[in-house]
Amino acid sequence: MMSFQVVSSRLKLRKLITVHGNITSLYLKNKYMEVKNTEIIIIGAGIAGVSAAVYAKRSGLDFVLCEEKAVGGQLLLMEKIDNYIGLGLGLKGWDLANNLDKTLSELGIPVVSGKITDSVINESASKVDVMIEGVTYEAKGCIVATGAAFEKLGVKGEAEFSGKGVSYCAVCDGFFFRDKNVAVVGGGNTAVEEAMYLSGIAKKVTLIHRRDKLRALDYLQKEMAQKDNIEVVYNSVVEEINGSRILEKISLKNVADNQRQELIIDGLFVAVGVKPNTEQFKGKLSMDEKGFIITNEEMQASSKLIWAAGDCRRRPLRQLITAASEGAIASMGAYKYLKGRYVSV
Repeated sequence: MMSFQVVSSRLKLRKLITVHGNITSLYLKNKYMEVKNTEIIIIGAGIAGVSAAVYAKRSGLDFVLCEEKAVGGQLLLMEKIDNYIGLGLGLKGWDLANNLDKTLSELGIPVVSGKITDSVINESASKVDVMIEGVTYEAKGCIVATGAAFEKLGVKGEAEFSGKGVSYCAVCDGFFFRDKNVAVVGGGNTAVEEAMYLSGIAKKVTLIHRRDKLRALDYLQKEMAQKDNIEVVYNSVVEEINGSRILEKISLKNVADNQRQELIIDGLFVAVGVKPNTEQFKGKLSMDEKGFIITNEEMQASSKLIWAAGDCRRRPLRQLITAASEGAIASMGAYKYLKGRYVSV
């Protein structure tokens, strides 16, 4: 028969779990998991995260750099880079990603591969616990450089035909649509760049935008106008994606006159923006309505233990060059917090 003391202890433990939630959950997991201590954990190895790691290394911080997928992040999806000073025109995204990986290797910075499963910010104890693939990293601070993911249209048929004609990356999947008819949805820089890239592969490209004019930079619009196989359809949205086994057509609605039409295509590329990869920090940090982390000019978030850099952070200009700068600033902000002073690196 179970003793009253054991039953009482179990009831107390159950109550403790209910009251303290994630912190108790993480504590209980730690009893059966490997725990590693470090000064800073950097989450994400895109250009912001790599920049933060380089500056952390040069300043002598003890840190861990982790990445769920591959070094470079969205660089691996970019056809070419024309707006990063000093790199020349037309640099391939994967070439820059390779350079980042090489830099990490030359500096002796390893990359821990794995997905974050939980995180706990404990300001009273001045520590952040981050769980990655069965290991709990206990740090004095954390730099979040998790980037952003592609937004979806949220229309009928999108999920069904994802990978069967619907794509979110022209560089990744454009090859499969050689000499076929494709459409791109969006009106910003990315949408126009995707359309131009596809124009060199596909027979015809239809760019669909919900407004009466594009938001892309002027030079991109002028460059696109020189392509004779790109047609722009304004004031229109995709209502439904249809097909049998693969994508065959989409239904469009004109938002100005409510007229509807069907467009027969082989591929649909969605370029309507991004959403930040900040799920693990929701409810723990101040964010804007879209989920981007709000920071001060030193990249410090609402918690004194957290800094954010790159596309996961609310910022006025989402560019590679600003992400690299933010990574460096975040790393130096963390150093100042830990050491009480800045250091020349």
